[in-house]
Amino acid sequence: MKTRYISLEPLIDWRRSERPLNLHFSFSTTRPLILEIGFGNGEYLANRALQNPGVNYVGLEKEWQSVWRALRRIARLKLDNVRIIKADARWAVFRLFEPLCFKEIYSLFPCPWPKEKHEKHRLFGNRFLKRLNNCLERGGLLWIVTDDFHYAEWVMNQTEDTGFKVLLEKVPPENFLTKYGKKWIDEGKTFFYRLTLKKESHCYENAITYREMKTYYIEKFEPRRFKPYPVRNDVVVDFKDYIFDPDQNRALLRAVVVEDNFVQDFWIEIRKKENRWHIRPASGCGWIPTMGLQRALDAVYEACKIK
Repeated sequence: MKTRYISLEPLIDWRRSERPLNLHFSFSTTRPLILEIGFGNGEYLANRALQNPGVNYVGLEKEWQSVWRALRRIARLKLDNVRIIKADARWAVFRLFEPLCFKEIYSLFPCPWPKEKHEKHRLFGNRFLKRLNNCLERGGLLWIVTDDFHYAEWVMNQTEDTGFKVLLEKVPPENFLTKYGKKWIDEGKTFFYRLTLKKESHCYENAITYREMKTYYIEKFEPRRFKPYPVRNDVVVDFKDYIFDPDQNRALLRAVVVEDNFVQDFWIEIRKKENRWHIRPASGCGWIPTMGLQRALDAVYEACKIK
């Protein structure tokens, strides 16, 4: 297997950390914090960190290929002021960050999702902007660079009651030589659009807290008759593979949960302990105690009750 990264040290293990994160603990020194949302291959993030050693940078990206490329850049440049979070921004900004923690937040070339039917996938909608406002210090800046005027216009229309003062301007493309920036330049773009949102008042869109998870005990479990049904409402739960080991008195059921554009794929364990069976998420799966996970446990419990 070819090594895809040099060191995992900059990668924040947010699944095993107390949330919201205290990002200052992730760095050796306390400095102003700047967040890049969707850092792609990490070249812009690494270059900014190299040029500004007195600032700590946090990169947020959901694709593993982008993460390992960024980790290689960080290691090669011997940067100690960059940390990486592998997570979907649609989910992470609502659950991982404390209020007033960032001096600056920026995003380069977020996907514009140009078709109207795909509008729900666009980042920087009204509620997302309010949450970013909450994460910014007083007077902090959020800025977005795009090649798509219609997307920039859409974001501007999302800023009502977000506490931001908004400026839209054209900027030279050579200032943003990322993978996509170079692509748009090669296609003949002579300028990009930059949206600068300055925080003027604070939004109280606080982080979503984690609920206490309820597991179940049942007196009787019939593995051959067990058939849980999928859930279809504000949360979607599908059940996939099912395994039962009679020697260990243990069943494993794979669940896929979709909620608020966040997907969890994990195993639920039904295991006999003394004279009862315990229904709980299996250890080692990296699950997060969300409402969707609880709905999956509830559905398994209801299926076990059916005679």
